[in-house]
Amino acid sequence: MTKSSMSSFALDSIINNPLFGVFLTLLAFKFGQWCYKKTNRNPFLQPMIVGLFSVFLALLAFGLSFDQYFATAQPLHLMLGPVTVALAVPLYENVQRIRAMLTPVLITVLLASTITVSITIGIAWLMGAGQSTLLSLLTKSITTPIAMAVSTEIGGIPSLAAVFVIYTGIIGVIVGPSILDKLRISDKRIRGITMGISAHAIGTARAIEEDRETGAFSALAMGMTGFITAFALPLIVLWSSY
Repeated sequence: MTKSSMSSFALDSIINNPLFGVFLTLLAFKFGQWCYKKTNRNPFLQPMIVGLFSVFLALLAFGLSFDQYFATAQPLHLMLGPVTVALAVPLYENVQRIRAMLTPVLITVLLASTITVSITIGIAWLMGAGQSTLLSLLTKSITTPIAMAVSTEIGGIPSLAAVFVIYTGIIGVIVGPSILDKLRISDKRIRGITMGISAHAIGTARAIEEDRETGAFSALAMGMTGFITAFALPLIVLWSSY
């Protein structure tokens, strides 16, 4: 066996490994963390952003389709739900502050979710988006596992819904904190709620970087948005179809 054939065989063995997608994703995210820290936490180089493009470039280099990658990344996909639930930890740590703000937060979540989704759907409709795209956009402000499940139920495209969720989170963590800083909003509760509503889990991870209390309110807003959307959206879509 020649050296080139041995290298080809080794590469095929790695690519065909049932956990190839898991290792590639973790390696890309670790690289993203390294870039983020090295650039003094540049918002454009969030680990999520760098990791996403690193995986994309790796798939192009290996000549793999998304389906091939996703089939070997299933363990990480299954962990999305438990990881999201783990965000309840900062909630528990700040339960007294949250209890005092529960009603204002609920009202804010209801109004903000309705307004942001309505504006997004309105713009997409004016640009000629199809029904399946519009239905997928409805779940843009909730976490990926909930968005994919709800999108399937209402007739959207789960994979497209996941893309909208990811890009919503990425844009939120890039521009969100800087906008809040420019507006001189320093209240941890307001910053957390804003990040949780506008950028869901990715925004909550960014909020936790600022402060545990900020992260707690972000997790609360994100959880409420997901809960309300998961229960109300299918009913609204069903009612509007009659």
